Amino acid sequence: MSVNLDDLLDGLKSGIAYFPNTVKLVFISLFIAIIIGGIIALVRFYNVPVLSQIFTVFVTLYQGVPTVVALLIYNLLFMSCMNDVFAFFHSSKTIADVDTLWIGIFALSLNAICSVTESIRGALESVDFAQNEAGYSVGLTKIQTIRQIILPQIVPVTIPPLTNNVIGLIKNSSIVSVVGIIEVTQGSLIPSMVDYSFFEGYLAAAVIYWAFSIVVEFAAAQAEKHSGKFRRTI
Repeated sequence: MSVNLDDLLDGLKSGIAYFPNTVKLVFISLFIAIIIGGIIALVRFYNVPVLSQIFTVFVTLYQGVPTVVALLIYNLLFMSCMNDVFAFFHSSKTIADVDTLWIGIFALSLNAICSVTESIRGALESVDFAQNEAGYSVGLTKIQTIRQIILPQIVPVTIPPLTNNVIGLIKNSSIVSVVGIIEVTQGSLIPSMVDYSFFEGYLAAAVIYWAFSIVVEFAAAQAEKHSGKFRRTI
């Protein structure tokens, strides 16, 4: 099979034009997942009564739901209920005023929360619990102990699995096209709709994803190297 370079370049240009949507889907979801997933991991690690059990059930159950299924459910709920929500709050807005990109971010965030919380919890398990007691013995509160002693040490342990989480988000971001969100994959295929060069379109999308993943992995390697030095200093 021959590759038409002109069609490939057209696909690359079109895909790159929608690359910012993919960046938003990945990094906004990742930011939300790190914040909420980190809180859930700490709650579960320190076995906070009630909340620990609730979060454990949530993570266990939600991990069994395919992301694309959850995305379609959220989209149907959004389409059927959002106007009623706006009406309840006496707002003049409608679903047409809401960027559907946020539906994709919501679905990807919930999926990422489950993965990230397990990554962070595993990193917390790698730190000797005696260091918590050492922090308490010198007068630090639990929050101060976590912030000053525990968190700096889990960073280098957390980076490799978090990198895998980011790569997973990059790949999962392509499924949002099922609810009409245009990102790299659909953007790369736009020129193909004219001359049916779908192979070149998908190849262009693959090149963009590959380049994006390489940049993420390089940045993660540099961050891991720096944080590793910090841990050895500690």
